[in-house]
This record gives sequence, structure tokens and C-alpha cells, in this order.
Amino acid sequence: MALNERNISVMNFHYVRHTMDRFLADVCDAGVSRIELWAAAPHFYIGDKTLADARALGRKVRGMGLDIVAFTPEQCIYPINISAKEPELRDRSLRYFLESMEFATECGAPALLVTAGGGYRDEPTEQALERCVDSMGILCDRAQKLGIDLWMESLPDSFTNIIRSAREIRELMDKLKSPALHAVYDVAGAVMTHEMPQDYFAHLAGRVAHVHFTDSDAGGSHLAWGDGIIDLDKLVAYLRSQHYEGSLTIELTNWKYNVDPTPPLKQCVEAMRKALGSA
Repeated sequence: MALNERNISVMNFHYVRHTMDRFLADVCDAGVSRIELWAAAPHFYIGDKTLADARALGRKVRGMGLDIVAFTPEQCIYPINISAKEPELRDRSLRYFLESMEFATECGAPALLVTAGGGYRDEPTEQALERCVDSMGILCDRAQKLGIDLWMESLPDSFTNIIRSAREIRELMDKLKSPALHAVYDVAGAVMTHEMPQDYFAHLAGRVAHVHFTDSDAGGSHLAWGDGIIDLDKLVAYLRSQHYEGSLTIELTNWKYNVDPTPPLKQCVEAMRKALGSA
């Protein structure tokens, strides 16, 4: 089915200073039926929760007419790095994602979002990449057993020295050969890495499962639609030309939206509805 307003999804990141109930109520009030769960404190950090809590959250969300399209544990702010040189950090990071998969399954999410971590800048990049492949192999095997997908998102060079582009996600996929592994196209993130949507759909044809769908400035800040430089109508037209049918998650990570998160949410939904309503 062609992209339409039912593909709109919202992440709770910019509600970090507000309750989960406020977030869910605002999503419902906006007429959106999908959420991407940013699994972090204070809303849902797995270290503070149980699998029973995950089941209860899933029931609550579904009871409100919402679907959780992905379980996205915090992994950039928290000390998580599956490619770390230190065995204790790498092992703890692996446990974190393995446990997160269990939580994702229990709350009804079909996918878990992961990033690759990275290595030291004063060691060969190949060493970090080798550790990444080993770690991702473990995670992919477990994901297949649980029947969920792993969605890999690249990060810019300021965050990591591996898996920084669509091409590098493709290379990782070719090494792992796992049907559980798919890619995330982050619109603002791609601005930071100087990539176009065409880079993702050329290198990752048929494997782009999810889009973080926000406006952006020239520096890659994740902005509400209308606050940046991205041509929304042109982007929607391109995604349709590639027959993309997954979710479009509003992921607002600029801290200016955290004080009063409702207006930017509504601003995004209104802009996206207008763009998605045009054939």
C-alpha cells in the first residue's frame, strides 16, 4: 500500500521531561496510530523494568489503538558499545541488547533498533569492525530465534568510526548474511553524513525497513517539519517512487522541543498529513 498518513509514527524522545501518559495521550489526540518506543529513563529503561512491565505496556498501548513499530533502547547517551575494545563493556552491551529483544517481544514490537558502537581512533578501524561483526552475529542469531528484526542505524563520524553510511551498513549486511538485519534511513542523520535518500535505496535496495522522518538544518539537527531545510513533498515523492511502505517516525532530538513537546508534534503531523495526502 502506498505511503499515507497511517504510516506516521512518533517517538517519545522529546517527551523526556514529561510522563509517558502525556506522550501517549498526545499521540492519540493527534490521530496517529503508531509509536516507536524510545526505551530509556524515565519512561521505560529496561534496568528498572520487568518483562511483566513490558507486557502491561503493550496491553495499554494496544488498548489505546496504538501499535509499537520498534523498540529503541537508548544507546548513544548510555555507555553502550557492542564494538568496544574492553570485553566487560562489550559483554554488558551485548546483554543489554539481548535483554532488550526480550522486552521488545513482550511488549509486541516487531523490531529492535541497534547501532554499531565503535572503536578508538588510535587503533585500526578493522579491529572495531571485527568486534562489531562478532557482536551483531550474536544479536542476529537471537533475533531470528525470537522472530523479530534488527534495524541498524548508521551514525556520523563524530559518533563512531564504523558503520557511518548506507554503504557501510550494506557491507555489514554482506558479512552477516542475516535475514533478520535491515536498515534505518534517518533523514537528518543522512544530512550529517552528506548522504541523499538515493544512497540508502541504491545501496540497500529492499532492505530499508524504517525511516526516522524529520526536518533538518545543514548540521543534521532533528527538527520539526517546517523548521529546517528539507523539501518534504520531494522526499515523500521519492519514497513513494521506491515503493517504501514502512513507518515514518517523528524523532525530535533537539532539546528545544522538550519543554513543550505538543506543538512540535502537532506541527509535524499536520505537515506530514498534507504531504502524504498528495499523490
